[in-house]
Amino acid sequence: MAHFVVVAGEPSGDVLGAKLISDLKKINPDHQFSGIAGPRMIAEGCEPWFEISDLSVMGLTEVVKHLPRILKIRKTVIEKSIDIEPDAYIGIDYPEFNLSIEKSLKKRKIKTIQMVCPSFWAWREARANKFKSAIDLMLCLFPFEPELLKDKGVEAAFIGHPLAEEIKMDSSHRSSSDIESVNIALLPGSRRKEIDFHLEVILDAAVMIRDQLSITKKEVVFFIPTRFKEMEDWIKSFKKFNDLKIKIFKETSDCLSDSDLIITKSGTSTLESALYKKKTIVVYKMSAVSFFLLTKLNLINVSYASLPNILLGNECFKEFIQDDFKAEGIANEAIRLLQVDTDAYLIPLKKLHEDLRSPEQDASSMITRFLGLS
Repeated sequence: MAHFVVVAGEPSGDVLGAKLISDLKKINPDHQFSGIAGPRMIAEGCEPWFEISDLSVMGLTEVVKHLPRILKIRKTVIEKSIDIEPDAYIGIDYPEFNLSIEKSLKKRKIKTIQMVCPSFWAWREARANKFKSAIDLMLCLFPFEPELLKDKGVEAAFIGHPLAEEIKMDSSHRSSSDIESVNIALLPGSRRKEIDFHLEVILDAAVMIRDQLSITKKEVVFFIPTRFKEMEDWIKSFKKFNDLKIKIFKETSDCLSDSDLIITKSGTSTLESALYKKKTIVVYKMSAVSFFLLTKLNLINVSYASLPNILLGNECFKEFIQDDFKAEGIANEAIRLLQVDTDAYLIPLKKLHEDLRSPEQDASSMITRFLGLS
């Protein structure tokens, strides 16, 4: 029997943490778990010292406002961990918070495991130089990361990406030539600031796409997944879009499988699009100041904005970033993609899906072996 302190800071970490706890309990039902947990982790038996909601802050001003509380939580987690001397501290993503705790605990000979490698290979590469002093084992979602970490002196293992397991290899595909309508998913972002930057231009492109496809006599339906109840009101505030046929969904996954084409802002949704094996266009715009700082200060280490393009090493998904983010270019690319041979387009996406699936040993087995537990 072992005691694990497991700390997640976001809902996505709660999902990963719950599965890890469940898998570790299958190996030994007597294992104990405590830390910072969400509802899924708690349901699996993790004793919550704090809940994920206690760490949920967004934006610089919010972080500054709640910094004393966050630092107090951090201090408590360190003190409790030192007191119980767990077999391992497992930080799930949320790197800035977890790495600082892991560094303190590793100095005290407590084993530290970080699940989800910070994307140092994409930006702020210098962060990786600090991993060795904080982490005993890094569990990576991408197959190329362990080799990069080896050069930094960090022991690491590839555990597969959870989305590659969740989404079926043979997810259904529609053929726009065989059906009455064309379904296009529009993903302007999950944060209000992203929506402010993206929504109107994406909808302008939607009008152009609809108008160009009207000569085929096919109905064009646009899907928009969002957690904002106000989305329909925001769309209606632009009267020029009132005649677009739009369906609102709560979850991204609810609309991707039935889409013929996806127009999405850069982020995790691009990887979902690739794993659902959909023709995809990637967009992103931020403030001019932020873009200037990212590019001119050499904080970005990759040639592409979207994960599939980074992983494949080429622009499989056409990207319209910052000054290139214009409705006409997006619409023209959409019309071109709808005419591209689907089978040929899917070949690299199928290979990517295979590469991201879990190896024979999952995270729980790797942790058990690493710690020498039975």
